[in-house]
Amino acid sequence: MNDEKVAKRLPIDIREALRAICAYGRGRCWYCDLKLPGAERAIRSGWDVRRVEEDPVSSIILVCPKCARQKAELGDEEFYRRLALGRPTSS
Repeated sequence: MNDEKVAKRLPIDIREALRAICAYGRGRCWYCDLKLPGAERAIRSGWDVRRVEEDPVSSIILVCPKCARQKAELGDEEFYRRLALGRPTSS
């Protein structure tokens, strides 16, 4: 994980992207390494697909619901600080 890069929401159909990624049975949260569940469960629970703007190659990342919530609650700076220190991102 490179905390200097910023992941942004994609202007795509997240459900279709998750179905395509889940079809291969692989994928993990970019931040916490949680394994991506099956497509319908990933969609129901709120997994997200984002693009890292600064990195056009291999720039699609998956974000689990817990990390997405914590990043929104803590803000980017605190979220990345906790990740760098190896501390849980939960408050």
